[in-house]
Amino acid sequence: MGKLHHHLLATACLALVGAAGFAPGAVAATCNGDINCSLGSSAYTFGANDVFGGGSSLVAPYWRQTSDCYANPADLVTKGSPPAFVDETQFNWTGTNPQNCATTTIISSATTWYVSTGSGSGILGVFSHDPKSFWGEVNTNGPQYFPEVFYGLSDAGLGATDVNAYENGTGGGTYCQGSTCISIAAPGGVPCTGGSTSPYPNPYECYGNLVQFPFSVDPVANFYTNKGIYEKVSGAGVNEIDYRLNVYKATKSGGLRLSVSSICGIWNGDIKNWNDTRLTVDNNNTSLEDPTDKTPAGSWSVPIAAVARADSSGTTSIITRHLANVCAAYGYNLYTTGATTIQAAGASAIVGNTYSVSNPNYPGVDLSGKITLAPNSSGVAQYVAFTQAPQNLGNKCSSGTVLPANYTDCIQQSRVGYVGADYVLPFVKSSHTNSYNLFSATLQNSSGNWIAPSPKAALVAFGSIQPPQSNPNGTYCASCLNFGMRNDPTAWVEGLSPSVTLANPTAANAYPLVGTTNFMGYTCYANSASLATLTGQLGYVETAQINTNATGVLGSSGLSPLPKQWLTAIDQTFVTNKSKLGLNLTTVGTGTICSQSGITGA
Repeated sequence: MGKLHHHLLATACLALVGAAGFAPGAVAATCNGDINCSLGSSAYTFGANDVFGGGSSLVAPYWRQTSDCYANPADLVTKGSPPAFVDETQFNWTGTNPQNCATTTIISSATTWYVSTGSGSGILGVFSHDPKSFWGEVNTNGPQYFPEVFYGLSDAGLGATDVNAYENGTGGGTYCQGSTCISIAAPGGVPCTGGSTSPYPNPYECYGNLVQFPFSVDPVANFYTNKGIYEKVSGAGVNEIDYRLNVYKATKSGGLRLSVSSICGIWNGDIKNWNDTRLTVDNNNTSLEDPTDKTPAGSWSVPIAAVARADSSGTTSIITRHLANVCAAYGYNLYTTGATTIQAAGASAIVGNTYSVSNPNYPGVDLSGKITLAPNSSGVAQYVAFTQAPQNLGNKCSSGTVLPANYTDCIQQSRVGYVGADYVLPFVKSSHTNSYNLFSATLQNSSGNWIAPSPKAALVAFGSIQPPQSNPNGTYCASCLNFGMRNDPTAWVEGLSPSVTLANPTAANAYPLVGTTNFMGYTCYANSASLATLTGQLGYVETAQINTNATGVLGSSGLSPLPKQWLTAIDQTFVTNKSKLGLNLTTVGTGTICSQSGITGA
């Protein structure tokens, strides 16, 4: 296998574009060579063969990279007011069937566009077919919006309730993701082309069956501050001293052990300090206090603050689903289900303040025993990172803290959060999603083993789950019903219920906090040229070594490609129709549902 060269650089290239004097719409080599790299300075020119999607922020950089390898490269747009723009460095795969995406793409006649919105907004975009309201601006000079919704990505699997709202409408009520809700008409309620937004037209009637299947297997890291630092001290004429958690069996990536009891205690607001005896037990019955810390062991005190996503997030659904499964045994569990917000999962009673990423992260807005919220994975990472210097701040540490001689300034900051493994060590060295060098915890799984987040351990957790109606190779098998029917969208993904397999994987070497990022689309499309772009990329994702190899686009950044049988089942069902079930993405006027009267197609 050849060496992998992967440099995912989040570079702001607007200055380069301006310096070069490119005219709006001009095709020119900007930033990393992206012909569509305007970074918000001028309007994008959408092509007739282009496709448009939005959703998951966890997988967004790697979906953008895959898109740039398949078709014309473009910016990764992140939802905001104004939106943000990142030009990802093209992936260079030197393994079997090599491809340097900086010089070679599969097609050059189209672009696959994507806006990172969070899973909840991705779902609402697909259900409403309204990119303006739920995905927002993709260019600030205009403003400009995606003209269509062709697909979405979500780390939260859609269940029976979601599919019912998609197919039958909301019956006068609403369908919600987090605090954002929409109403959907029943079939025949409002015309597909009438522009109604309250309620929205029925998506089943307008665009055909909902299509849903996994794209990647995602370990979610419980993480803590860079280098495990919990306290910084300084003073006039002396060097700063950083005290770090004294971790049993520490690794270069962290290694702090968190048992099921400790995870439940932290995320239920019951563990509030690093001197808690449950954490000491996890740490081989040894205090987490730095041995060089001058504070006597009996008075050592460092508050813990847990940090969660403020937006509707599939990553939140993965951790809350796990908590709802494993914490009931401890008698203080608030989590009743997996959900895209902490509040919807049942823990609204311990939700505290929300951090604004435009503010410094010290001293912060934390409340004891409460969960602080921060927007997006990047905001959670920014808030947890201990980047503040102590100089000239005075002694702000806990009562009882003892400073070395001649030291007068002391600050403490020891937060924990959850993000995809790509945001923390060791994988952030490849993904470059941030430069904080945040440490990841090693979690206790259902077998009592201590497992660090990794693509391999995530794949072990996913291993017992098979595609619906499939033989062991992933080929269609009508009588193989243990994992459901292929025509049921909910059979292709793990839902939010705490009783699903991934809520608490049972394999001995499984990482316990795992989910999938899922593709969401429609059966019926109006534009055959755009559909060819979309199905072409999906086929590329399911078959090309750059995407399916363990060290390819996903694996190098801490996420796992799907097992081979899943890739086969998805390709044969939704892309090539080799399964001959008629579930493949197709155009209006073909197939059973896409030939029905009133179908407009996406």
